[in-house]
Amino acid sequence: MNAATQSLIQFSEIVPHSGGTRVLVVEDEAVVALHLRQELTKLGYTIAGVATSGEQALKMIEKVFPDLVLMDIHIQGELDGIETARRIPRYLHIPVIYLSAYSEDTTLKRAGDTHPYGYLIKPFLDRELHATIKMALVRSRADEAIRENEALLFRTLCTTPIASC
Repeated sequence: MNAATQSLIQFSEIVPHSGGTRVLVVEDEAVVALHLRQELTKLGYTIAGVATSGEQALKMIEKVFPDLVLMDIHIQGELDGIETARRIPRYLHIPVIYLSAYSEDTTLKRAGDTHPYGYLIKPFLDRELHATIKMALVRSRADEAIRENEALLFRTLCTTPIASC
């Protein structure tokens, strides 16, 4: 690995929150990670960080609480992207969009079991990436509204005289 490639991969520092949608990129191919950073920035997203392994991604998620994770499936380390997504704490409710050159049924089944908000097959167009992120964020907001309504309903139900919560 040359010095330029190494410096691109080392862009794993945590970026301070500066407003906007914060995206964590989990990608171990330096050229792809750089392209994603540039395109996401151009589209108005804030890069919360770039991780090259599942282990690194999980640590970063706990520190930066991104709004969305773009997750390559085949990454460095012990955990692949699917297992990494499975280990993201559920209480964080962070939508994951998979990026992969693979679309065989076994991979799609494993990925589907983690309830992703999208799956982009490499190579993808920048506008496909943007549209997928937009739809994932809309779905994430709708899911959050449902969780809030369920909690309100539960609290309301528990305060009625006939409830036994």
